[in-house]
Amino acid sequence: MARYWPVLKARAGEFKALGQLRDHEVSRMHPLFEVSPSDDGPTKAGLKFVRQVRDAAPTGLALGVDTTYVRVNDDGRPLITEIAYDLAQWGVPIAPVIRLHDPDEQLSACGEAARLHNETAIVRLGSITTDPDPVADASRVSRALSIAKVSPEQCHLIVDMAEVSSERDVSRAEQVVRNVLDSLGNHEWASIVVASGAMPAAITNLPRNEATPLTRWDWDLWKRLADRGPDFGDYAIAHPALPGTGARGPLPSLRYATNDNWWIYRWARNETGGNDSFYDLCQALVASDHWPAEGSDFSWGDSELARCARRQPGPGSATQWRAWGTSHHLAHVMSELASPPAS
Repeated sequence: MARYWPVLKARAGEFKALGQLRDHEVSRMHPLFEVSPSDDGPTKAGLKFVRQVRDAAPTGLALGVDTTYVRVNDDGRPLITEIAYDLAQWGVPIAPVIRLHDPDEQLSACGEAARLHNETAIVRLGSITTDPDPVADASRVSRALSIAKVSPEQCHLIVDMAEVSSERDVSRAEQVVRNVLDSLGNHEWASIVVASGAMPAAITNLPRNEATPLTRWDWDLWKRLADRGPDFGDYAIAHPALPGTGARGPLPSLRYATNDNWWIYRWARNETGGNDSFYDLCQALVASDHWPAEGSDFSWGDSELARCARRQPGPGSATQWRAWGTSHHLAHVMSELASPPAS
């Protein structure tokens, strides 16, 4: 059975969802967190991340940690080193993420972090702007692992195609991934993951007071590659790029995963001007044909959405809506992977 590798932003909503994983889900999932920049500087960003992980991560859950966006702390030392040492003291296992264009000091620091944590690392190909290169990446991988002093057997390989938002994107991405696997798949990797994301950067252009389906192109890409047997990775309910500041006081909304689509709910505020219309949104969701048969038992997020459908306080805010949608998404994907569809 394929494992699930969600690539998550280090935000409060994602950590709330992570903290509510059930015991049987922990062994089937390997989240990868991207440490986000902070207005307070990189050192405080790292300390905040460690605190969030310490408070939320269930026992036994191994996390990938990618510091691409915040490589060094305030005094110029690799941030991954600080994070690795702090989380080792708390007994939280991590796997540092190696990027092929990382400077040598960063590669060495990732190797040091890996040796602190079960000698495991993650090699992540591709970026938000650049596809993996089946030819050039082969020599880059060898060089990076040599500097980090880790072997492929100690590493998980993530082939990250970032955003896929159309049939054309998926077809192009499929061929790139197949070429990469032909080039690099002969190594004895700990596992191979295909990751991509299909959630748009913004949903503000979608209709209000109705559910709108959006195709999960990332899931479609993985299904097309089922013959190669990779694990599945996505960006959960977020766009692959780092989030911006966002609109102040966004409309009550929810991103709800089903087999091939997300259903996007956006509800206009009622005359109170608060978030009470989220109750109406949840009543529409619970009455829909994509509400799971298990109902509120499907996930922690679904239990909260069912509570709101009963108009029990409170209706939440953007952080809670993201947490509840992420919680449902994680549970839904793991349910899908337990009985994957034919390619």
